[in-house]
Amino acid sequence: MSAYQLNDIEVRYGQTKALEIGSLALATNQSTALLGENGAGKSTLMHLLAFIQKPDAGLIHFQGEAVKDTLSSQQRQKIGFVSQQPYLLTGSIRDNLKLALKLQHIPRHLHQPFIDEALTIVNLTDLSDQDAATLSGGELKRAAIARAIVYQPDILLLDEPFSHLDQRHIRQLEKTIQMFAQKPGKTVVFSTHDRLQAMAIADNSVNLVSGRVTSAPLLNLYHGHCHQQQFNTGQIVVHVAENKSEARHIAIDPREIIISDQPLEHTSMLNRFQGRLIQIAEETGHIRLLVDCGERFHAIITPTSLNKLALQLGDTVWLSFKASAVSIF
Repeated sequence: MSAYQLNDIEVRYGQTKALEIGSLALATNQSTALLGENGAGKSTLMHLLAFIQKPDAGLIHFQGEAVKDTLSSQQRQKIGFVSQQPYLLTGSIRDNLKLALKLQHIPRHLHQPFIDEALTIVNLTDLSDQDAATLSGGELKRAAIARAIVYQPDILLLDEPFSHLDQRHIRQLEKTIQMFAQKPGKTVVFSTHDRLQAMAIADNSVNLVSGRVTSAPLLNLYHGHCHQQQFNTGQIVVHVAENKSEARHIAIDPREIIISDQPLEHTSMLNRFQGRLIQIAEETGHIRLLVDCGERFHAIITPTSLNKLALQLGDTVWLSFKASAVSIF
């Protein structure tokens, strides 16, 4: 059974269609990352999952049951939600957790063990009696998560939890999410624009582009217009295998891009660009390069290839890829 099953979902703001999802299932007992740029529809989808917003069309099944109006109190207690900019009420962290338990009608004899467990998960036991108004940004987000999980929901929803945090607080928050997700029967859904972060802490991901779910990679995603199998981003023209005049996006899998220190000869690859190497990042089992060719391209190569090419930041390189490697939508 899925935690959520969405079918034929549409959300509109005025004349703008913010979300259009034909079918989407979110697995239970797993962590899922909603990936996409700003404006992709991540927050709108989060609000639907939290049932604080209704779709204009379509149906959402929650834990196998169709939700046609509002959640029951029992269903509501199964969801913990933390918004992009959470706030706590006046008082200490512990006071906020006590109030959350009262609002969910949790028996009083369970308050202390539930509070202690939530504080342990977010690593805020030592700050439990501190005034919420004095917390740092990272502490505030973890305290808000503690409030969301203190009544022990099945599902934790986090809307852009890592925004406006420094690296130290991001790492602490990642550990918090992982610790909750590892508990039996728990499901986590969080939104982010950081693909690498999603890969590090999520079991799976959902890619959103302009309100639609896509299987296309998001690392090399460009907007523009298509004409006669050529896609113009405004900076470069990319050859594509299909002539979709209505398409407004393309994406190229970074693993499909060939990097060379000289232009390739005798190749059938229609897309060939010269650019400057501006980033070299070592990841698990491979190297990720960032090349500026007017548009910025991510490419994946092996450590052996990096050594063979002897690449350094600032080098001029050529990247090549087939028209068939371009997803257009």
